[in-house]
Amino acid sequence: MNIRTTSSINETFLEILISCKERKRNAAMFLDAKGMIRIEGLISAIYLDVPKPYLELESGIKIIIKTIRAVNGFFSP
Repeated sequence: MNIRTTSSINETFLEILISCKERKRNAAMFLDAKGMIRIEGLISAIYLDVPKPYLELESGIKIIIKTIRAVNGFFSP
């Protein structure tokens, strides 16, 4: 992530994540999970109809969506 942009109200991380999944593009993320963690990979699935919506990377790592603070250089406002 070499660029930093703050997302607008109309653009959400979910839209970016879905786009990455559909286009089979790498998603580089910063997570707030007991400190800031950087992780990246290809998204294999996004689960929204569960109590804590999450995504799963092809590596098997599961990420709760509400812990994501940045995706591919886009940061939460």
